[in-house]
Amino acid sequence: MRPEPFRDLDWAPDRARELGEAGVDLWVELLERMRELPAGRGTSAEEVSRAMALPVRQEPVPVAELVEHLRAMLFEYSSYPGHPGFMAYVSGAGTVPGAVGDLVAAGLNANVGGWVLSPAASELELHLMRLFCERFGYPQGSGGLMTSGGSASNFTALKAARDARAPWDVRTRGVSGAEMVMYVSSEAHATNQEAADLLGLGTEAVRAIPVDDRLRMRVDLLEAAIADDLAEGRRPFAVVASAGTTATGAIDPLPDIAGVAARHRLWLHVDAAYGGAAAFSDELRPLLDGIERADSITFDPHKWLYTPQSSACVLVRDLALLERSFNDGDVAYVREDRSLSQMGANIGMLGPQWSRSFMALKVWMSLAAHGLDAYGRRVAHDVELARYLHAEAERRPHLEPVGEVTLSIACFRYVPPGLADDDAREPYLNLLNERLMTALRTDGRAFPSNAVLDGCYVLRACIVNFRTEADDIDRMLDAATELGEQLDARLRPAPLPA
Repeated sequence: MRPEPFRDLDWAPDRARELGEAGVDLWVELLERMRELPAGRGTSAEEVSRAMALPVRQEPVPVAELVEHLRAMLFEYSSYPGHPGFMAYVSGAGTVPGAVGDLVAAGLNANVGGWVLSPAASELELHLMRLFCERFGYPQGSGGLMTSGGSASNFTALKAARDARAPWDVRTRGVSGAEMVMYVSSEAHATNQEAADLLGLGTEAVRAIPVDDRLRMRVDLLEAAIADDLAEGRRPFAVVASAGTTATGAIDPLPDIAGVAARHRLWLHVDAAYGGAAAFSDELRPLLDGIERADSITFDPHKWLYTPQSSACVLVRDLALLERSFNDGDVAYVREDRSLSQMGANIGMLGPQWSRSFMALKVWMSLAAHGLDAYGRRVAHDVELARYLHAEAERRPHLEPVGEVTLSIACFRYVPPGLADDDAREPYLNLLNERLMTALRTDGRAFPSNAVLDGCYVLRACIVNFRTEADDIDRMLDAATELGEQLDARLRPAPLPA
């Protein structure tokens, strides 16, 4: 018996337009109201969970009901990385052209793992990777691919490093008993330990090298650690340098580390997930000198290029090494004779994901719609804002800047007057500023994060938001002073009687 068509999921264009236009209206309203909304909320997980648990019924939910649920999600229960007062973590604001790119990409629904499934999307992604390689000073033959974030990028790069530096077929025989080791700074991102775990090396294979007073990896201690491991019969294979640490934006001495890596034939990976955007500014590009000598680079456009989540990438000096590390071309259903098919590269064979969304479009759309000059000026402007914050914290009587400004991160803390200079001072300041961060987020005027620098709990502002300006910095510092005074009045122990 011939089955009758079943088209309940195959929406007609006019029905798609109804829901799509309602979604666009909500998005535009969000853009219109962004600055008046609170940067943070004090709602509990229980309250949000209860509000978001709209039952999925046997019958379709009407469009009007869906839209009301989306409205509540957007305007009552969400945080806003695009809010000008949002300065937490390293989370970009999300560009308007990028959001449009995401809609088009989702509508096309290309699987950018296989070229035949995504000819235009694959070639646009490879084109974008060549643009980034050029920005970082890479030669011909370099390239890369989009990933979901710095964790996936670091894993992909370090797997290529493991496979390239192991003196045996590690993909076939594994790493059992090999004692391969790698080196990072004590300020490096935790995803390096995660990568070592996933690669079967174990987290003990990661050597955390101490940092100097500017929180940069100490090259002399790196050399000493390599010498110790070689003397113990271990196999050093990679060193990870940071170009913009999460806590403060510190940049390791890349030329010196590159020299060490070359002398010991170590794979040099630079984690520039955050700081790589400096390559788009003529003023800031010298901070990254030496990055062009890296074997691989992690770079996240969804951080300081502001593009929507998720849109990260990993770049390699020699693209063939990625394919050697990940290609499973012997699998029958992906084997093809490209000389006959005239098809391009299957990007899924360059990394661990075979099924991949069209992430590159939102990045390309953002860069093309704004132009590279505007990006360079805005990235430099963010650094100026961080310097302004540092100077203001130094100028205001009850605030104190902590650390230095390298990129667009500035740290400070509230220090009330009249504190005794005794052993209880720093523990009290840590407690006070930890409470202050929570109070600031609940207050809604600003949304910072925190860091712990040399034992000091500090408030941390990371400016990777094209809506943030000096007025927003002032508003956060005013709120920190006001709320800090209130907390200090409640928390400070009463002095002992004479």
